Amino acid sequence: VFYSMHHLFLTKSGLYILVFDMRELLDQHTRNEAKTYLLFWLRSIKLHAPSVSIILVGTFLADIMEEKGKLQVIDKVLKELTKGSFAQIVVPDNGEFENLIFF
Repeated sequence: VFYSMHHLFLTKSGLYILVFDMRELLDQHTRNEAKTYLLFWLRSIKLHAPSVSIILVGTFLADIMEEKGKLQVIDKVLKELTKGSFAQIVVPDNGEFENLIFF
């Protein structure tokens, strides 16, 4: 029921935070489902609130920091997913992790 009615809760003003599990974007078994989920919400927000800002927030940082380069892999997946179609995404001004599209 929620998916069919979610647009009722999207307003044209405000700020949207889209939270995702970074582990799912790294796992080949769950990557496609995670990308589908992210695209669903990005498109819904763009359709119903085209001028609002969107912040992408990745969770489970401690679980993925064991190997170097994982954040860049996630960033590449997200950049390919959005391909400039979502100008309203707020890009962080990261000191330690430069040029990432997510927080």
